[in-house]
Amino acid sequence: MWWPSSRRGGLIAALALACAWTAGAQDGTDARAQANAAIEQAQRDSAQIESRYEQARRDCEKGFFVTPCLESARRDRDQQLRAVRAREVAARDTVRRLDAEERAREREQRSTAKAEAPGKPAGPPVADPQSATPGRPRQPSPARTVDPQQQKAAAAQKEQEAARRRADAEQRGAERAQREADRAGKAAQAPAEAAQYEQRQRDAQARAEEKARAAEENRLRRERRAQERAAERSVDSKSGN
Repeated sequence: MWWPSSRRGGLIAALALACAWTAGAQDGTDARAQANAAIEQAQRDSAQIESRYEQARRDCEKGFFVTPCLESARRDRDQQLRAVRAREVAARDTVRRLDAEERAREREQRSTAKAEAPGKPAGPPVADPQSATPGRPRQPSPARTVDPQQQKAAAAQKEQEAARRRADAEQRGAERAQREADRAGKAAQAPAEAAQYEQRQRDAQARAEEKARAAEENRLRRERRAQERAAERSVDSKSGN
């Protein structure tokens, strides 16, 4: 399966963080506290990214090339948010994994305690079909043993697979929400950009009309001066005659 580069980068970061927290738990550090701190930090980073984007958007609206500037600011925000969300998803996966491991330990402890507790009085023995045959010795049934380590490993593997599926679903939901937010933002900005464009067009037309009026006034002044000079030359010519 092929993934976009941004999604591959987020998943790689998520897996790296998950491995780091797992190693931390094995070394005796509080992985849950680290994961919760990472979630809170990701939320703070997301808020800061949104704040910087709003400031960049305001700065873009003050310039000349509004649309390209907004597109660049939006791309930068999306790239930063994808990285932060990848860290948050990895941290939440770690919390879920720790919760699953804790539930598995509690189940194992309850099973052990139940097995060690005094059992109920045994009922009447169940007849063995093999013992009903005359002259055939009864074969003991093999005891069924369950390896707790294998059972725990299988439960952990199922939980990891479920966590990966949840992470993929959350990533797809985040990307879908981001696309919808981008479309809504573009739709909301379109009227403002259209109004700004129309205002610039009106200003340009007003400047052109002003230049045309000034040019017409200059032409009329030149024509009047030419007529006045022609009249003066005519009067001088008649006076000389």
